[in-house]
Amino acid sequence: MVTRTDSPYQIFKKNELPDPWEVGFQNNLTNWPTELHPQLQAAWESASTQTFPNRKDESWRWMDFKPLDLESLTLNTHGSPLRLTVRHILEDDEPGTERASIPQGVIVTTMRELVATDPDLAVRLLTASPVTSGGIFAELPSALANDGLIVYIPRGVTVEGAVQCYLEVSLDQRAAFTRSLVWLEEGAALNLEVGWFSDPSSECGFHNGSLDVYLGGRSNLHLDERQQFDKNCWNITYETAHLGADSQFNWNYAAVGSNTSKNFIKVELDGKGSQANLQGVMFPSDGQVINLDTRQNHWAERTVSNLLYRSVARQKGRSIWHGMIYVDPKARQTDAYQSNKNLDLDDSADVKSVPGLEILNEDVKCSHGATVGSIDEEEMYYLQARGIPPIEAETLIVEGFFNEVIQSFKLEGTRRELLEQLMTRMSLLGNGDRKK
Repeated sequence: MVTRTDSPYQIFKKNELPDPWEVGFQNNLTNWPTELHPQLQAAWESASTQTFPNRKDESWRWMDFKPLDLESLTLNTHGSPLRLTVRHILEDDEPGTERASIPQGVIVTTMRELVATDPDLAVRLLTASPVTSGGIFAELPSALANDGLIVYIPRGVTVEGAVQCYLEVSLDQRAAFTRSLVWLEEGAALNLEVGWFSDPSSECGFHNGSLDVYLGGRSNLHLDERQQFDKNCWNITYETAHLGADSQFNWNYAAVGSNTSKNFIKVELDGKGSQANLQGVMFPSDGQVINLDTRQNHWAERTVSNLLYRSVARQKGRSIWHGMIYVDPKARQTDAYQSNKNLDLDDSADVKSVPGLEILNEDVKCSHGATVGSIDEEEMYYLQARGIPPIEAETLIVEGFFNEVIQSFKLEGTRRELLEQLMTRMSLLGNGDRKK
């Protein structure tokens, strides 16, 4: 692959994969059943011949990964980079009570464990899940991942309460690749929370992952996802949900961690009557960069999607959102909406919001909205007139701004944790030079 340096469009330090990664790919094949080797080989051949993203690509226009030295990171293809903790929580659970067991037939485990215990199911699911396309970092997880999360719900099974999965990724001077899969058969139902974490004491690391969600007809999934990597970590993920006929999907995403994070979140409304609701919060601060690229693709009749993302940026934090609604010519009676609302709290922060529509059918109802602003002076005056100090007033306003989305997370403990984390960040950063 040709390397071009010092280009004004260049995003990465070098526009080529580290040489040891090809050896790592060959070693990684031993982690998977031979039936999957053609798929992995195709993914590596495609990824290794693709060009690196650059600023000519609108989705990557404002990104800068040059401080990340991929060649200095260790690629461990033998041991798993993941440590998975699973809890099954019922709505009436109290702290200290015994947790409920997961119903028989439901699988919540790591990909490596599934390959070891039920290789036939692993091959069936991964073969049915095509390699993610869309660029070099979309395809590398399929080639280089040696582990990931697997959640499988059999046909007609409803899991009561919620399943909480915390994944701690080892990123201490490492490049870690993960491939995860959530699969609900026809008529299945699940509330799922997935949290991504790293060791807070770790040095610089890089995570590149994919997550594919498959919903069978009339299935129902509520997915709460939290990206809370340490600020030494760099993150690129591609996440796609495929919705069958009359399926329902609620997807909440909280982007709080990492140094720089680029995330692609896409829903494919393939089945007639399928519905998707996407909500998210972003709070880049202290030099963080969080860039989310969302896409709502309507391929079938009478499909519905609604998106609401809210972001607050301060103290050199950069929040970037690209959104697109696509309606296929066959997708009659589509109802789609996207909204992105942002608060820019000081002059050092940067917020960019880019909504988009591509509609190829007239029998639809589609719209979008995006706002970027600072805290309303009248709100601040109202609170301060009642004796509330400026930083506390600002914190209350930000809490109210985020609260609508955070309250859509299923578990009360998670809602409380997210609000506490965000408000703690406000208090630690202090009042600073508030934007006028």
